[in-house]
Amino acid sequence: MKKIVLSALLVTSVFVVTSCKKSYSCECKTTYTDGNFDQITLTQVKSIDEKMKEKQATASCKESETQMNYVNDDLNADPTGTYYDIKSTCTLK
Repeated sequence: MKKIVLSALLVTSVFVVTSCKKSYSCECKTTYTDGNFDQITLTQVKSIDEKMKEKQATASCKESETQMNYVNDDLNADPTGTYYDIKSTCTLK
């Protein structure tokens, strides 16, 4: 009986350890290129507060990239201001 209980406990603990959600962070790099073709790259790392599976964390990070580039597109399209080419890329860490 002890062997059955220990075996069940071992299988359960292996399942729990392998299926745990982990903490991730999202690293975003934004590159500004001005009219003189000078480049400045800024890096920002944001931890993802919720513990999630890797697929969910990747989706969250990509959504951050999409939102940043949406704002960048508005800045790039301003015909009255100085020309800037602003692009952001985010990767899961």
